[in-house]
Amino acid sequence: MRIRAISIAFMLAFVSLASCNPARASALSACSSNNCWFAIAPPGYVQLGPYSAMEIPYTSGLNTTSIGIVFMVVHNYLGQTVEISTSVLQPAAGANGTAYAIAFGLASGMYSGTFFVVGTSGVAMSTTTTASFTI
Repeated sequence: MRIRAISIAFMLAFVSLASCNPARASALSACSSNNCWFAIAPPGYVQLGPYSAMEIPYTSGLNTTSIGIVFMVVHNYLGQTVEISTSVLQPAAGANGTAYAIAFGLASGMYSGTFFVVGTSGVAMSTTTTASFTI
């Protein structure tokens, strides 16, 4: 009986804490021309010396210099996540920059990459872009 009461208490605490989260996904993903980075071309596969990478050019819609962490989430042909890679950009207001996310250690094959940018505080700074590539 005591274990059941403790289990119920933990479940209620979890539900209560989950509902208290003040950040909403819809608030974090809304982009407009003055608060986001925008991909200005589709991601492309490139060789950087011995490394395979995906390059993706962004333009900043912000009115100040900003730092963004560009994520590349790689999925194999089964849809399984096989790698997460990052790149950092710091464009000036309204400037362009190109991120190079290294695809390290992937076997030959077809992959799909999902790209997005977050700020150093973890807030979304772009919409999501996807691209297929072959290594």
